Amino acid sequence: MEKTRNPQSDMALLEARARLLAKPTSEEGDEEGILRLITLLLGEERYGVEIDLVQEIQPLKEGTWSRVPSTPDFIVGAVNIRGRIYSVMDLGRFLDLPHRPLSETAHVLLIRGRDKRTDAEMELCVLADDVPEVANIPITEMQTRQTTVSDQAREYVRGVTSDMLVILDLKRLLMDPGIVVNDEL
Repeated sequence: MEKTRNPQSDMALLEARARLLAKPTSEEGDEEGILRLITLLLGEERYGVEIDLVQEIQPLKEGTWSRVPSTPDFIVGAVNIRGRIYSVMDLGRFLDLPHRPLSETAHVLLIRGRDKRTDAEMELCVLADDVPEVANIPITEMQTRQTTVSDQAREYVRGVTSDMLVILDLKRLLMDPGIVVNDEL
């Protein structure tokens, strides 16, 4: 069954994202204790990432990206966004989720963060099966006990909400030396 897109709901989603992006945020959420997240789907599971680390969201259509040989299994390829080439990381593979084919609603999220230890900026794109919404989650709703996620994912999870939204720690992921490929030909 094909998913029908509603242009009005798409526009409402984009307007909501723009309003949230325009609001200043602090490191742990705003002064009211709210985490501003973009939710994404990886297979059947919902994940949330901090909106302040997401620079751009682009649909991933056939012909807009290229596979790159001899890269780790979790790197599915490379994409050109505004004249810059970024590697595309499949978070599902990296977090050891079951393999799934590329969906028609796939998107890449351009993530940008700074490693506080080295002051180096890190950028990469993460693959999502869909980007359904922007969410405001009270920090108090986040449970830090993560018995519902895989062992591989626990290291990169800040918490889980009561409705099973897994909140990822992208800052920790960006600092992981295992995602950087330094091999030269």
